Amino acid sequence: MTRVLTAAAIIAALLVVLYLPPIAFALVTCTVLLLGWREFKALCQELSVGIVAVPGALIAIAVAASFAAGPEMAVIALLIGIPLLALMTLRNHFGDPVGLSLAGAAGMAGIAWLALPLGAQIGIRYEPDGAGWLLFLYAAVAVGDSAAFYGGTKFGSHRLAPALSPKKSVEGSLFGISGSAIAGAIAAHWFSGMSYAEGALVAAVLGIVGQAGDLIESALKRAAGQKDSSGLLPGHGGILDRIDAHLPAGALLYAALRAGWLG
Repeated sequence: MTRVLTAAAIIAALLVVLYLPPIAFALVTCTVLLLGWREFKALCQELSVGIVAVPGALIAIAVAASFAAGPEMAVIALLIGIPLLALMTLRNHFGDPVGLSLAGAAGMAGIAWLALPLGAQIGIRYEPDGAGWLLFLYAAVAVGDSAAFYGGTKFGSHRLAPALSPKKSVEGSLFGISGSAIAGAIAAHWFSGMSYAEGALVAAVLGIVGQAGDLIESALKRAAGQKDSSGLLPGHGGILDRIDAHLPAGALLYAALRAGWLG
């Protein structure tokens, strides 16, 4: 029941924020990024990697927020932010080459894994019919995630990636892709103007990419010896546990929209 109530609260808040002015979505997304960076830092600490905390979070937020002004501004933010992050990392690990290398790599990974994909979602909100495209994204990933969980629980017998996430199964993955496709077909009719077949295909691809994002976070948690990224969301774990699949899927959707492949 706790898990259901938390999910209902998240969905209600998301629906409200999506249809407020885009700046509201950008502010909420940057808050999510701040919380996610905090969890990422804690997981890195479990691996004895000390990434910069406050400066790193501020740089990540600046990179993500810059997507509101378009991809060109995001490139400028990266060109400024990455050297600053490197300097802050050097300051914290001066005289420790191994620590510097690990912290530097982890910091850059945090920008690539969190700031850029969440920034891409901010960018989507500023696209024509951006709220509809985000609903399409969230429906495809969330329905796929639920279908994978319940399908895998009931029918799963072949492990998908036992070294990364022992509970995930090939059967669950197939159920997840099917669930994403069904959600995409429905969402395409209501939000994006695509045909049912196009919506199903796009959503299935987003679902597959989302599953890869889930495995990435599972690998990080497994390496850090943690079941959840935090206990922030009752019944759901942490922020990273909720957004892991949406990160690469959102980045792919933004790239497709900017390239003119959709819309």
